[in-house]
Amino acid sequence: MTKEQNDKKEKQTNPEKTVTEELTEVLDEIVETPAEEKKKGEMVVFIDESNLLIGERQYRLVRNYREGFDAERLGERFSEVLTRYDYIVGDWGYEQLRLKGFFREEDRKSLPEQRIDTLEDYLYEYCNFGCAYFVLERTGGKRQQVRKKRKRKRKDKPQAFVEEKKVPVTDKPKKKTIIRNRQPQKETPVPTKTKEKGERFVIRQREE
Repeated sequence: MTKEQNDKKEKQTNPEKTVTEELTEVLDEIVETPAEEKKKGEMVVFIDESNLLIGERQYRLVRNYREGFDAERLGERFSEVLTRYDYIVGDWGYEQLRLKGFFREEDRKSLPEQRIDTLEDYLYEYCNFGCAYFVLERTGGKRQQVRKKRKRKRKDKPQAFVEEKKVPVTDKPKKKTIIRNRQPQKETPVPTKTKEKGERFVIRQREE
């Protein structure tokens, strides 16, 4: 058999791929080669032994219990929400780092459980017993406030104009309407049939 005959046989046994089959193959290739994930968080850089920068914000490491501080994992987990707090506490549980923000002790605008003097209660109630943790204190600049979008009331809204009908007031007294009481109609007696005295009933026998 020649090569041309073999090609014809292969075409007969293997029909051409449909559009759906080609698409599925392309999609499989895309899934096999995942795109590179973008790095989240902030860069953590040490200025000296205790002071560090998280992005452009300066903090001081005030406690590092059981060497719980990890700059790389902190940078990965750090979010902008934490910038509004005076302290950042990171604790470890099941090899996962959890971050929580606290305010200063003298900050009376915050809730009592959000102040740093309740740290021991937080560690006892919400963290694993004896877990490694660290405490960062914000040292540089004012804390950032997360702005909430407020709906502004528009003053330019067109208001509906309603014309009032003005009627001249006259001094003439109005006529009083007299309501006459209706007299109840007399009920006409309904005649009732009465049996006359001495009326007898005669029962006739049936004639055979």
